[in-house]
Amino acid sequence: MAATGELSAFERALLLLTRVRAGEGRCIALFASHAFLIMASYYVLKALRESFLLAGSAAEVRSYAVAANGLVLMLLIPLYSAVRRRIDGARLVRLVSSFFAANILLFAIAYPFRPGAWFGIVFFIWVSVYGLMVVAQFWALAASHFNTKSGQRLFPAIMLGSTLGALAGAQLTDLLIVRVGPMPLLLLGVVLLGASIAVIRPETDAIPEPSRPQAAVDSPRAVRSVLGGFQVVFGSRYLLLVACFVVLLNCIGSTGDYLLAALIKSRAEALAGATAVLGEREAIIGSLYARFQLWVTLVGVLVQALVVSRVYRAVGVRGALLVLPAIALFVYGAIAFVPVFGMIYIAKILENSTNYSLMNTTQQTLYLPTTAAEQFDGKTTIDTFFWRFGDILQAGVVFAGLNWFGFGTRHFAALNAALCVAWIGLAWLIGRRYTALARSETHNTVPVRRREPADLLVSPGRPIDHLLPAETFFDPDPGDVLVYEARLAGGGPLPAWLEFDRAVARLTGTAPADFLVEERIEIIAIDMDGATATAAFTMRRAVS
Repeated sequence: MAATGELSAFERALLLLTRVRAGEGRCIALFASHAFLIMASYYVLKALRESFLLAGSAAEVRSYAVAANGLVLMLLIPLYSAVRRRIDGARLVRLVSSFFAANILLFAIAYPFRPGAWFGIVFFIWVSVYGLMVVAQFWALAASHFNTKSGQRLFPAIMLGSTLGALAGAQLTDLLIVRVGPMPLLLLGVVLLGASIAVIRPETDAIPEPSRPQAAVDSPRAVRSVLGGFQVVFGSRYLLLVACFVVLLNCIGSTGDYLLAALIKSRAEALAGATAVLGEREAIIGSLYARFQLWVTLVGVLVQALVVSRVYRAVGVRGALLVLPAIALFVYGAIAFVPVFGMIYIAKILENSTNYSLMNTTQQTLYLPTTAAEQFDGKTTIDTFFWRFGDILQAGVVFAGLNWFGFGTRHFAALNAALCVAWIGLAWLIGRRYTALARSETHNTVPVRRREPADLLVSPGRPIDHLLPAETFFDPDPGDVLVYEARLAGGGPLPAWLEFDRAVARLTGTAPADFLVEERIEIIAIDMDGATATAAFTMRRAVS
């Protein structure tokens, strides 16, 4: 890997988020655009699914509809695996997206004739499947086309596109649902999803060779069992731990969502009044949910842009896995003591925004050091069926809590807090296993100095613009990117008149008239694991 290279203006902006290699800007922009489009589409439909369901049914029905979604996925996973045996990754993503776009059109056609509560229930289940399948396919495609270190660097930037898409979808729904009604929003969902399909080929072609996996990206290995992805998950201790982690994550989150849904329905009924028609209740509930999602995504954008990469640099993927379980333990412990609407509302914003930013990015990163079958069959099974199995478990918890034990808000919050303790234990086990897998694939090699740079001649009063030659340092690790530090040979800082660009090892400035005859400068190259190499050169005053 060359040490330095010219970065585009966009790539320089990305340095605020993560380390970027010259040439990666285009693929990041395309993958982030793809993520933006599918999440904007999903969040438009997500607000509609809540309004269609809750306007005609009790909040409790929402939990049972989520559980029914798990049963649908149990049947869908083997069918998906059968299709994947015949179609490669990129073509599979296009097929899945096209299938769901056609489905949205069918719902738009059926909406004016919706048969009461059943339309809302069916639409809710379908949107839940849509959100899981389409998103899972996108991240499986990304995981299969980036090597582990590149994915760790670039996924936070790509996920920012996803978070911004969620923000845009929530904002559009909040602005338009009362003004234009659900029908135009259903059509908007089709347009956004259709646009994402056009990005698939260009985004995979744009990935630079050093950012790709060491082996060529081939069609994922077929899984012959009729069980499809279930065979892959149960055949891997690592994936089974991830599956259990996801079940707990969603069970805890969905129980919190139930508490919020009950309060939002109550608030909407109070605002609408007893005489409100179905459409009015739909609009109010949809608006309340859209505003909630707006706050979630606003906070999520800030976390994604300012926190995620820094958490990775500070504690790695292993430490990042522990952040959300720790936050959830605090959140539900607090709700158990102060179970009021404002507390639940703020707590769920904190939990969901961390989930959709840091935890979501971390979940996708977990699949980077896995095989193609694990990335497609295994990941899709976990992100769909096991995710919804958490909802099935949550529905059982809600049913038993309400009907057998008479649970209230405090009791559900206390139960969630207890589950968070087990969740933290799973996060620790997965983090340890991920570290072992990543090291086996990307054993870190210390960067090396290939040659000492030539001396730099400067003339007082004349500007300096000196870029360290690309061949000065070399790091053989796939996906690794070097950053640089500069100092005087004795360890002191550079002169105040000399600026150093640590992303590309460039010195700029204007030497003063009293510049000394010479100054020895050291450049230190640092890889993602903190290993270093040093080169030195002399900055001399040019002879007049």
